[in-house]
Amino acid sequence: MSVDTWSAEAITARIREIAKTTFGMDLLDSNTPIKDTGLDSLALIDIVMGLEESFGCQLPLERLPPNPTVNDFVALVQSCLVKP
Repeated sequence: MSVDTWSAEAITARIREIAKTTFGMDLLDSNTPIKDTGLDSLALIDIVMGLEESFGCQLPLERLPPNPTVNDFVALVQSCLVKP
């Protein structure tokens, strides 16, 4: 899939798919901090690794807030996919 076809909704769906297949978790609310769903910081790293693999870019963890939401991950992926 090309960079241009990754909408916020498609990125959100991919994040939810990673959480569901890796942890059996449904991340339904995009504004709820992911740690509040029961996932820990190691799970966040697993999500980042899955996103990096999916989108073919490096996602700098230091750009995420301490307790990121799905929307924070979407913004991070979108910043990675922006063409220079």
